[in-house]
Amino acid sequence: MPGARLTVEVIGLDSVQQSLRGLVAAGHDLTPVMREIGEHLLNSTRDRFRDEQDPTGAPWAPLSGTTIAKKRRNRGRILTESGILGGTLAVRAGATSVEVGSPSIYAGTHQFGAKKGSFGSTTKGHPIPWGDIPAREFLGLSDADRVEITDIVSEYLAEQL
Repeated sequence: MPGARLTVEVIGLDSVQQSLRGLVAAGHDLTPVMREIGEHLLNSTRDRFRDEQDPTGAPWAPLSGTTIAKKRRNRGRILTESGILGGTLAVRAGATSVEVGSPSIYAGTHQFGAKKGSFGSTTKGHPIPWGDIPAREFLGLSDADRVEITDIVSEYLAEQL
């Protein structure tokens, strides 16, 4: 999935991690639990677009006056003009992993930010981007996400064991 993505790996929960490895070794396909984790994270990420905040709950950097003036729609909304970025969020779940992200070419720019001119210039010599773009992290795990993932995995393990 090009663009920006979040890959969830269980770290620091040794007993959960060991149990999951045991299930995989026994031939269990973890796609159902990964899909459930992915759906939770997809909803959590969509909530960030609605609330305009990063995974820690901090507000995204406000739009510059120039950006607001250039926007054709949703002038007061951060990371939302046409709705493409938020609308392309997707989940890819597999037997041992889950990814949440957007294939949008500019997803990474918004996630990590970019300095004026960091992508070169137009044929007329104008910098791309035309100004600094602050990072507005929309992918990531909040504390509530970590709790929910632990609950999802615990419930799955209880059902399987």
